[in-house]
Amino acid sequence: MKTRITIVFLLFVSLMSLQAQEEFQASLLVSSPYREGFPTFSPNGNFMVFQRTEQMDSTGQNGLWRIALSYPSLARQIYSGVAEHPRWSPDGKLIVFDADTGRSIKMLPVPEGEPISFLPDTIGIVNGGLPCWSPDGLRVAFIEGSTVSLCVFDSRKGRAVSIFHEPGMVPLPGGWTPDGDHILIALMDRESRKSTIWKVSADGTQKTQITGHRENFYRYLALSPDGALLVYASLEDGYLGLYIMPGTGGASLPLAVTSEAHNDGPCWSPDGKMVAFSSGRTGNGDIYVVELDPEEVSGKLRELSE
Repeated sequence: MKTRITIVFLLFVSLMSLQAQEEFQASLLVSSPYREGFPTFSPNGNFMVFQRTEQMDSTGQNGLWRIALSYPSLARQIYSGVAEHPRWSPDGKLIVFDADTGRSIKMLPVPEGEPISFLPDTIGIVNGGLPCWSPDGLRVAFIEGSTVSLCVFDSRKGRAVSIFHEPGMVPLPGGWTPDGDHILIALMDRESRKSTIWKVSADGTQKTQITGHRENFYRYLALSPDGALLVYASLEDGYLGLYIMPGTGGASLPLAVTSEAHNDGPCWSPDGKMVAFSSGRTGNGDIYVVELDPEEVSGKLRELSE
């Protein structure tokens, strides 16, 4: 009996410690024996696409999978092969993603179609480009691998232009501002791996730092649809946790922070009331969602700043 009580007590303490690190309740959305990550919502908010990865891929699970949020247990594979960092286009017709084990960026027609290579041959992609759409769906920001610079592909002109580069630094794009005038990046030092958050103008002529309460910003930035809130991943004690702060910087609240497990790949629902992300809290990579009230969150953040 004593042993059983001790086990229950330790479990209770463990759960309380876990919950104490998170301001919001996370709900499991997608779970399987494989590793899922980097969810992206359809513009109407009814569907989600995510990447699935099996190390040996003995059953052909690697690729992009699509679910209806009303039936999340029914997943359909829409692309087979190594695919990472999918982003749904604003018009809902295309998914842009890192393909060929991070050596190219492609677009996939939705709900079905063959992948499209769209970047000029002169553009080199190394270890993924983290592509992200502009709000009008006409431009894609990404990392160009050979020069390690932030580039923008303009579909109207059919060409990509390098807009930002700093020696020794890696500009990791996280998304565009709602007006399409700026791109958010985590600017990471290649040696220390530490990074800070910046807002770079779409033509690369200006940059503004977004500061918060943590010095070691990492990556995986996700700006809410109205630009008021920013979710980011920070490395703490060897594990990534998700935090939320005002879009212009300031104090942060823990959104998804668990001990001995990564939480990353956040994305907002189109209505700005839900954040989906990947978490290893159960020992595997599964998709979770957090429902929140943006006004309530903004109020709590204002209180922290006072």
